[in-house]
Amino acid sequence: MEALIIGAGAMGCLFGYLLQAGGHSVTFYDVDQSKVDVLNRAGLTISEADGTKKTLQVSAISLIEDAPPPHLALVLVKSYNTAQAARELSLIKKADTWVLTLQNGLGHVSRLAQYLDEKQIFPGVTYQAALETTPGRVIHSGNGLTSLSPLVKSPAPTAKEMETVLEKSLPQAMELARLLDDCRIPAAACTNVRPLRWRKLIINSAINPLSALHKLPNGELPKNPAIVQDMMGLVQEGVAVAHKDGMTINYGEMWAGVLETCRATARNRSSMLADVEKGRMTEIEAINGSIVRLGERYGVNTPLNTRMVRSVVAIHGKNDLIRLDQ
Repeated sequence: MEALIIGAGAMGCLFGYLLQAGGHSVTFYDVDQSKVDVLNRAGLTISEADGTKKTLQVSAISLIEDAPPPHLALVLVKSYNTAQAARELSLIKKADTWVLTLQNGLGHVSRLAQYLDEKQIFPGVTYQAALETTPGRVIHSGNGLTSLSPLVKSPAPTAKEMETVLEKSLPQAMELARLLDDCRIPAAACTNVRPLRWRKLIINSAINPLSALHKLPNGELPKNPAIVQDMMGLVQEGVAVAHKDGMTINYGEMWAGVLETCRATARNRSSMLADVEKGRMTEIEAINGSIVRLGERYGVNTPLNTRMVRSVVAIHGKNDLIRLDQ
């Protein structure tokens, strides 16, 4: 199978490595020419939690026109680059290309659908964890489940809509999940991944910005009473907005999920903290900003999420984005 990895960051490198190690032909696409040069010259090295390291020689490109038409396109760019990635993918995709997105936040699926056939898009959530130490060098720090489904546009789909999904798209989602699973990427297909995406969004919204603002690894956050108060408030706001969006999500379950994530990833520095430290744009707009915008749509106040967005943006100034009006 021909696979195209769009975005050669930590997660893109990890998934591409595992797909190639599983016997598939993989091309890495990234607009950063220096990263492309490193991958082509030195290969891709993955370090596992047990200390073992393996290196693969890989093929990387910086022009989408150089990509072979893929059977699977895995979109792992930052959320704010989704529209550009979708436009470029539309130039080289085939009629039967699967487009799997495992990005953070909400909103990127609709951006993909502006340029791609909705039947080709498979939204997903992954609990794989990876850290890029230098270009082409990645630590595989967690081997969690990846869940995916066909695209279901409505937050509360009708029985007829779900019947169409089950008949036409779910078998493809199951085939895609088996393909990932065969490459040592634990995966499962479901009828609608949106509730799982909401759960991960709320957990990220309570951890990532506070980790970035306080410059703390995840495990240190619950040790500070003031931070805990903010975390609890962020979960409450996220759950309230999720309920209005048709999700059945329990506050106690979500708070337990936040604490368990902090415990399980105690030494990890969140991706948002890494972006702040390296002066890169963050995904604050896609994570907490998503909750703010949906809260405005449904009439739910989200003052803590709004503060998180403004506070993280203030760190970067012109290096970040705030689009609360979109």
